[in-house]
Amino acid sequence: MTTIPPRRRATDTTAVATTVASASVSAGPPVRTRPPVEAPEGDTATDTATDTRTIPAASPAEAAGAPVLPTQGVRTGALPPLPPLDLHGAVPVLDAVTAEPPAPLPELAVLRALVRDAARRAAALLQGHVPEAHDTVADIVRFTVGAGGEHLETAAAHLGLTPLRMRHLTAAYHHGGPHGAAACLSPRPAHPAALAGAEAAIRPLRPSPGAPLERHRDRLTDPSAGVQLRHGPDGRWYPYADLHGTWQPVAGPHGDPARAYRAARLALRQRR
Repeated sequence: MTTIPPRRRATDTTAVATTVASASVSAGPPVRTRPPVEAPEGDTATDTATDTRTIPAASPAEAAGAPVLPTQGVRTGALPPLPPLDLHGAVPVLDAVTAEPPAPLPELAVLRALVRDAARRAAALLQGHVPEAHDTVADIVRFTVGAGGEHLETAAAHLGLTPLRMRHLTAAYHHGGPHGAAACLSPRPAHPAALAGAEAAIRPLRPSPGAPLERHRDRLTDPSAGVQLRHGPDGRWYPYADLHGTWQPVAGPHGDPARAYRAARLALRQRR
C-alpha cells in the first residue's frame, strides 16, 4: 500500500514570503509585494520564495492619480547653448524663384528688392537703430535710395514725378532723411521770425550783400550767389545750389542757417 505524503500547508508558504518581504523592507525603501502564490503540489518552499517579486512603492504623482511620463533614455540637465544666428549669411528664399508672380503682385525683381529692404531694416532694428518716422512718400524714397536707384523710374511714375525730380528727391533724402525729402517736395509756410533770423545770419556771408534776397514760404533765396535755404519740418536749414539752372539739394543741412549757407557755397565751388 502506497503512503501519500501529507499536503504542505499554505501557511508555511505565507511565512516564507513574509520573511522575504521583511528582509526587503529592512534593506531599503518601502516596497510593495505581490500576494503570496500557493505552491502547487510537489513544489518546495524554495521555489515559492524565488517566485516572489517586489514592486517599487508608488511615487507621490502615482498616489495622486497624475500620469507619470516615461523617463527612460531622457537626458536631464542644462541644454547646450544655441549656435549664434548669422543674419548676413542667410540666402534669400526668392533667389530660387524664377517665374514672375501673377498680377497684381509686383514684378519679381521688385519683390526681391522688398525682401532685401526688409532684411536691412530688421538687421538695423536688432542692432538698436530706431528709424525715423516716415510717411508714404518718404518711405518710397527711402526704398529707392536703398535699392541704389534701380527702381527710380518706377517710383517716379508712382509719385507722379519726372525722373529728374525723383533724382533730386532721392538726393535730398540721402542728405537729410525724411525731413530732407519733405523740404524738397512740399514747401510749407515758415515763421516770419525764422526767415528774418536766417537772413540776418547769412548777410555777412553773401558775395553781394546789396543784391535782393527773396523770401517765399519756407525758402530763402540768394539769386546772385546761386544759394537757396529751405526750412525743414525738423527746424534745420537745408542747402540748395543752382546747378545747371535747377535747384539741387546738397550736403550739409544744419540748424544754423549760416553753416547751411556755407555748405551750399562749397558745393558750388566744387562743381564748377
